[in-house]
Amino acid sequence: MIEGARSVYRDEDGELLGYLRPAGEGWQPLTVFGYPLADPADEADSRAELEARGLACLADRWSVYLPEDEDWFACQIRETGPDWVRVSIADFGSPDFGAMLTLHSPGPDRLRLG
Repeated sequence: MIEGARSVYRDEDGELLGYLRPAGEGWQPLTVFGYPLADPADEADSRAELEARGLACLADRWSVYLPEDEDWFACQIRETGPDWVRVSIADFGSPDFGAMLTLHSPGPDRLRLG
């Protein structure tokens, strides 16, 4: 569970879709590992974002910043927890191709969608 956030589950099967965290006068949708999925909006719109993309985004291509290489590299999500994500480097241009990394509470400065 993400501290201060509400869990959002899929009605059909009870699968965790992500979290809604209070943000000003709105709610920010977060992935199952706490990454901001979209800008804060009203509760209904933020919930709709999670229903549409909460799980689907886990299969998308992500990029991870490797400080030792001072560059961004394509990666794929392999496993997640409430405040961590495990990725594999999927960029043939990276000297770390195929390596697995566990990131704790990654933000947009370390992990990004796309």
